Amino acid sequence: MQAITHHHLSKYLGLALVSGCVLALQITFTRIFSLMIWHHFTYLVIGVALLGGGAAGTFLAVRQWDEATLQHRVGWLAFSFSMIALLNLVAIRFVAIDPLRAAQLVQSIIGLIIYFSCLFATFFSGGLVIAAIFSRWSEQAHRLYFADMLGAGVATVGVLAILQIFSGPGTIALVAILASLAALLLGIEFPPKLRWAMPVIVVGQVALLVLLLVRPLALPVPESKELGWAQRAQASGPEFTRWDPVGRVDVMPEIVITDPMIVGAVSSAYDRENAPELPLRLVTIDGTSMTGMYAFDGTDADLERFRFLDHAVISAVYHLGMESPSTLKIGVGGGLDILLARLYSAGKITAIELNPSIVGLLTGPYADYTGHIADHPSTELIVAEGRSFMTRTNEKYDIIQGIGLDNLAALSGGAYVLAESYIYTVNSLEQSLSALSPNGVFSWTRDVNSPPREMLRLTGLAAEALRRMGVDEPGAHIAIVANESGRNATLLVSRAPFTAEQMAQLEAWAVSNNFEPLQHPLVRLDTTFADYIYAPDPRAFERDYTFHIFPVTDDNPFFYNYFKWSNLHFDDAYEGRLNRFPIGNLILLTMFSMAVITAATFIVVPLARYKRDGLRTPATLPVLVYFSLLGAGYIFVQIVLIQRFTLFIGYPIHAVTTTIASMLAFSALGSLLARSRLESANQLRVVLLVIAALIVVYILVLPPIFASLLRLSDPLRILVSVLLLAPLSLVMGMPFPTGLRRLGALAPGLVPWAWGMNGVFSVLGSVLVIIISMLSSFTFALGAGALCYASAAAVSTALWHMRSV
Repeated sequence: MQAITHHHLSKYLGLALVSGCVLALQITFTRIFSLMIWHHFTYLVIGVALLGGGAAGTFLAVRQWDEATLQHRVGWLAFSFSMIALLNLVAIRFVAIDPLRAAQLVQSIIGLIIYFSCLFATFFSGGLVIAAIFSRWSEQAHRLYFADMLGAGVATVGVLAILQIFSGPGTIALVAILASLAALLLGIEFPPKLRWAMPVIVVGQVALLVLLLVRPLALPVPESKELGWAQRAQASGPEFTRWDPVGRVDVMPEIVITDPMIVGAVSSAYDRENAPELPLRLVTIDGTSMTGMYAFDGTDADLERFRFLDHAVISAVYHLGMESPSTLKIGVGGGLDILLARLYSAGKITAIELNPSIVGLLTGPYADYTGHIADHPSTELIVAEGRSFMTRTNEKYDIIQGIGLDNLAALSGGAYVLAESYIYTVNSLEQSLSALSPNGVFSWTRDVNSPPREMLRLTGLAAEALRRMGVDEPGAHIAIVANESGRNATLLVSRAPFTAEQMAQLEAWAVSNNFEPLQHPLVRLDTTFADYIYAPDPRAFERDYTFHIFPVTDDNPFFYNYFKWSNLHFDDAYEGRLNRFPIGNLILLTMFSMAVITAATFIVVPLARYKRDGLRTPATLPVLVYFSLLGAGYIFVQIVLIQRFTLFIGYPIHAVTTTIASMLAFSALGSLLARSRLESANQLRVVLLVIAALIVVYILVLPPIFASLLRLSDPLRILVSVLLLAPLSLVMGMPFPTGLRRLGALAPGLVPWAWGMNGVFSVLGSVLVIIISMLSSFTFALGAGALCYASAAAVSTALWHMRSV
């Protein structure tokens, strides 16, 4: 096979393929590890991926291959990437860990080392291909950057659809095939006697993909997740599995119970001895967020089997004396939420579900099993994100209800931010209360924790939302009822003050079930909840409390961020209970430490190598600072804009895909436009300052623009998002390739080092933006991104002060 030259289009296609494969693997592994471990660990995937790319650049900087060697080896590097990617299939199939089980700590550490060693090798090999291409043809950096960004952008759009068709393991096999194709495009050359090898290998990879489609790879799920223990208890795997953008949905075979499995459990007042049988199938998302899909024949008579709901804390809102209330359900699970509303004769039921696969179960293969509940005249089942739906609806509801929406799988599928949730913010509570009828009630059931945490923070959100709406005494609008164990409670927030008649009915029901009031709107109770609501200075109460319970907003939507950095509290009974353990904080610390240590290593090692050469080139360090600032700045802006557009677009996966793909595509176009237009230090400095200024403009203008256009249809909001992202993304694509081309002309040996530093500081930036957002706000984090570009402008002149080496 003839070696490629810089005149051939093949290198651009090969680069686009490899870049797309690398990004596709990042997304695929986040989905796989969301299932196999826990969602927090998936954030390490992206960190390892970026560090692998940075390590590749540093490796090439130290080795200093000449142009001929780079050109000869780039095809082999792509082939190595293809084969190493397949090794991950062995790891994910045979290495099973449960990091939340203390008894398996050593095994889990070893397993994580194996997982992330395979990941690092994969992304290191992929990064070598990209860095080698940029090093060999640095004079064409703008076109290469265009191909790189375009390939990644296409992968962002396509991989989610591919995952649904091929599954997680199947997508890895498909990526290996595409990487082998990239190796051919990049000119891999086998010895004459082994020319048959490449076709045979590709055929073998295709055969593996077909095998994975016919017999999907069984992935181990830890028993600390509901799917894991359900498989052990039933000695069976799922009877239905579907990979979708939100998470992998699994349905277990039918079981028959008499003691209902619901959030908050059922009180001891329920007659279990004479309880009817309740056939059901367990449904999980990414192995957790379990719900029950109950057998139901669709008739009102069969609804009586579900009278156990009279004894469940989730039904509290239906014991306030409302007649035929119009009800909005945020999340439907396996359909029990809809049955709850029908049991209490709701006049109209609007059920909102984020996951299309869950809706597909109730309207497709399990429609008969669940009594066609979605087809009942009183029920409208809609695929949407609850917050987005409430923003655009003109309807007024007597009841708005959510039951333990802990779908961390959905959170981890949307974006690289630790468990942000726009359902649990003051702004969201305001919208919910505004969507209520004059006497309507908002109902939410969550864990209480000991000491109180989740429900206490939700209570603070409700009180703050009421204050913002002009309510002087929010306590008169809030009631909280806990179940017998005190582990779960239902928060009730009324648009109007609760009446004595309403509370009499609620109290009678609660007493009959041995439920305990935590907040009474007419009587001051001696509870932490009442102390918080009636505190003269709520902010002082929040500062003095053990956990973070301050009301979070859309600008800082980290509802689950309870643990203070100054007091990372560990419950003795955390075993298997993710929300009792500050694992998110520890992951952040781990990633930050890993990024800092790696960044230091990637700086020190090449510095030693360039002691006689690189450091004698004037302005070497400012140039490396320039590329590092670009890496941190780009990831700062991208992550925050994902959050901003999630609120506007609504559906998280659509927002993530639209934002990332648009930024990559327009950055690619910007790279081409800058090729013949940025020829001086002043021009580059102006572009960098324009980027910083545009970021500030976006901070100011995006909120009012979003507010005025929220009622547009979904396609129009996506189109508007693309148009809004275009100007900033276009100019953000100019500085990196311009700097790389300039560096390649003067000091080509520094190109891979600059590439590596850009990648390493992308990792560091991705951690810092989370920490800054959690400690302050997304607005402040976006401002930090602007500062990165302004600082890059200050050091950019170093690219014109270097001597050719």
